[in-house]
Amino acid sequence: MAWFPMAKGVANLYRYAEITQPANTRYLDALAEVDDPGKAQEDLLSLAPSVRRNGRSYRGFNPFSKLDLDLFSAVLRGENTIMGFRNSDIRQQLFPTAQEPGKIRQLASRVSRLLKLLHVRQLIAKIPCFRRWRVT
Repeated sequence: MAWFPMAKGVANLYRYAEITQPANTRYLDALAEVDDPGKAQEDLLSLAPSVRRNGRSYRGFNPFSKLDLDLFSAVLRGENTIMGFRNSDIRQQLFPTAQEPGKIRQLASRVSRLLKLLHVRQLIAKIPCFRRWRVT
């Protein structure tokens, strides 16, 4: 006895059905577990348009922008869940190679503006009496 390739003919059609039926069943079972992505897509699209607060306009997030994706991944890191995060924590995640004092200050201002974008959309909140933020 040995394994041989099946001939491609009508005579072996029943065997093809026997082999493919369990594979199709496993595939359909896996698809049944997948949640509907509609809610996540709506949430993502709600971040794209610009927002106006207190007479000031804030840009929307671009889901394909590397900086925006890096910002979200830095904010959502697990180490930030207990104590929150500071500007310097996010700055070190986004710009790890900055060493010059002038450049660090410039990048800190940039991260402050990015955090303001998240705050305006109520994605993060300030922890009272500390210079820390938390994810809402």
